[in-house]
Amino acid sequence: MAHPQTSSGALGRARWLPQVRLGWETRNTRWWWLGAAGAVVVAAGAAMAVWGMFPVDLHEPSHRAGIMAPTCGLTRSVVAVFRGDMALAWRYNPAGLLVAAVSVAVLARLLAGAVVERGPVLRVRPGRIGWIVLGLALVALEVRQQGQADLLMTTGLR
Repeated sequence: MAHPQTSSGALGRARWLPQVRLGWETRNTRWWWLGAAGAVVVAAGAAMAVWGMFPVDLHEPSHRAGIMAPTCGLTRSVVAVFRGDMALAWRYNPAGLLVAAVSVAVLARLLAGAVVERGPVLRVRPGRIGWIVLGLALVALEVRQQGQADLLMTTGLR
């Protein structure tokens, strides 16, 4: 039997440390919504890469006052990725590279899972350290995007 301090110490560490597990799931029904969201991002990003940006202004009111959110430039960044211009995508919003890559990956997983009826599942429990790192990354992205306000307030891609 484990010593009470040992088990509670291990439990305490588990709450702090990120945990990542890769496994296989035999049914493809649990994560279909994530693949569908990826399909929407890929389809919209590819369409805008070919035909241009949608003529809809999706900015929040604070954007007009010059206050940038961490998501400012994300659509233009994803479109730049689908156009093959990674440097421009990085300038608009570095998170766009991640959004495009994850969208393609979850769409591929959905399609492969529909064919072979099983697929990989990545389970992530960020733990307290992971949440802290994510929060700091969002703050850093906010500061970076605020520094790009002049670029982000232009009409951008066509």
